[in-house]
Amino acid sequence: MNIVILGKGNMGKPISALAQKAGHNVQCFGSEGAPIDALGKADIVVIAVKYPQALEVAGDPAVARALSGKLVIDVTNPLADDFMSLTVGHTSSAAEEIAGRLPGARVVKAFNTVFAAVIAMRAEGREVSVPVFVAGDDEDAVRAVVALVQAFGFEPIPAGALKNARYLEPMTEQLIQLGYGLGQGDRIGFGVVRAV
Repeated sequence: MNIVILGKGNMGKPISALAQKAGHNVQCFGSEGAPIDALGKADIVVIAVKYPQALEVAGDPAVARALSGKLVIDVTNPLADDFMSLTVGHTSSAAEEIAGRLPGARVVKAFNTVFAAVIAMRAEGREVSVPVFVAGDDEDAVRAVVALVQAFGFEPIPAGALKNARYLEPMTEQLIQLGYGLGQGDRIGFGVVRAV
């Protein structure tokens, strides 16, 4: 598949490496943005920039037209500048706000609850036990992202509709509080443990 990644930072770089290792054709663009023709040729577009920039990109009418019908993976979290709180929540989510600006796209939330350091560990070939929660409204798009998550070596956990990003994004803030605020580090994550 042709995968375009918007963002060359902490998240975009290791996701790009994993996609290349999985045999995909990957183009990664930084702050300069992706050419419209690259977006139009993509099978999957990964938004891995900061939330305000993601809104700006998604709000571009030319981008919205290019992404109509495309599978868009939203990796963002609506973090405040100090990373210690969220700027969106309760009645909406970053994923829903981005989807609202890309009405023809099939937006799926994934990878946002995983620290970049953990994704980088996986890109280096190390085993990790942190799952990836996947939320979206389009069943085919969710299945495609679940398959991609598996190809990257993570356990996917389907998390329901896109509106459930309202709960996934605060999980990330809690993870940041544990990792940085309480000194647990960035090689931790949430999982689902079955009691029986």
